[in-house]
Amino acid sequence: MACDAARRAKKPEIVDRITVAADRIEIQLSRTKIAAALQVGETGQRPDLGPVVLSIDAKVRRVGKGKRLVIRNGAETEVNTGLVELIKEAFAIRNQFLSGSHDSIEAMSGRLGMNKCRLTSLIRLSYLVSYLAPAIVRALLAGSQSNALTPSRLLRLSKNLPHDWKEQRCFLGFAA
Repeated sequence: MACDAARRAKKPEIVDRITVAADRIEIQLSRTKIAAALQVGETGQRPDLGPVVLSIDAKVRRVGKGKRLVIRNGAETEVNTGLVELIKEAFAIRNQFLSGSHDSIEAMSGRLGMNKCRLTSLIRLSYLVSYLAPAIVRALLAGSQSNALTPSRLLRLSKNLPHDWKEQRCFLGFAA
């Protein structure tokens, strides 16, 4: 702990201000403090150095019951692991169902300890995902789907998913 405090005391704080606006985040850095931290020149040598301002387009979006900060400017996207896990679970259930080791959905749901409605939804989803446009599957795995597309919403929407790939894109909230 004392080491960290000593290190922080030696290191000048280069961030002067952080502004979070409705449509962006701005970080203002002090050029003078950056030069001092890098030990470039003497601190009083160039008083005319203005700040460096980094601006990132960002918006807060509602995602299910929570909120997510959506950053643009080519920032890395975050894969929705819940969606990926849901698709994996659906295919695992489908493989078990197709193995023929169960007499009925009721028997399978009993053996797996799963609600019959959930089991039916997962089986339906696995078949629908098989017919999803390849671009949509790639987008889901890359994390570039709409923030509004959550695992529970995908399950709900799977009941009425269109067969046409262009219609699927619109239906699931992807750009046309």
